[in-house]
Amino acid sequence: MRRDTSTTLLFLLIAFGAFAQSQPPQPPPPEAPPHDITQVDPAPLGGAIAVPLPEAERKRLQKYEIPELAGSRQALGTQLIDGALPSPILDYIAVNANVEQRLSIFQGGLVVVSVTGAGGTIRKKVIIPKDALGNYTKTISPTALGNVRQGELSAARDGRRVTLRVYSAPTTVVERTFDPMAAMPKALADQVAPMQDLLRAISEDREVTNTVAGYMPQVGDELVGDDRKVYRVARIIDGHIVELRCTSQPTSLYVDVKSLYNYFIGTTGAARQ
Repeated sequence: MRRDTSTTLLFLLIAFGAFAQSQPPQPPPPEAPPHDITQVDPAPLGGAIAVPLPEAERKRLQKYEIPELAGSRQALGTQLIDGALPSPILDYIAVNANVEQRLSIFQGGLVVVSVTGAGGTIRKKVIIPKDALGNYTKTISPTALGNVRQGELSAARDGRRVTLRVYSAPTTVVERTFDPMAAMPKALADQVAPMQDLLRAISEDREVTNTVAGYMPQVGDELVGDDRKVYRVARIIDGHIVELRCTSQPTSLYVDVKSLYNYFIGTTGAARQ
């Protein structure tokens, strides 16, 4: 098949130049287990790998120093526990106008994040270590949240609100909703701050929370790029360079297998709808 070389080069210069400026390539994740396309999550419609970082954060991203995710591992597959879905532990939901951020922690340390609104959709999951889970559940508990009276909190307003919900049983919860711009009691702030930090860390991460990390490509596999286009694996050169051809444009990308997670969000699926 004949390639449109000029189009390919132009695309690479534009696309990879933009990526290099906003999201510099990083070394491979420390412990990304090798897996095939069946373990890669479908990309959400209008999805993105991560939120763009300000210039001051780029060096930290390059070194992969996100302390909230230290010791975390990829959440590959369904994460069933004894054949059942893991029980919910807590939810943190922040809404500001048309942007909604949701972080949920489940039994076994599974953390799921969903960000929708301006700039695209981000959906991620990760398994945090047992000690980190213990720290969160010690700080944020039904008793601790119950000690904060709803009447002490400023009501949600102007299209913004935060809800912190803690489960004492699958259908029994303690919940508080408030205006995140207003002053809050220290007892509540101590519980909200760790959730904000974890949400930020997962939203910024491009490695352990991206199931493309550790993916071993096969010819014919399809991936969704950070540019929201679909690419098919055409061939693998010298065992590590992957040629991917766009299914909607006459362009090709050449990416080292260990760097795929820098440029691709997931498989087709929701992206095909």
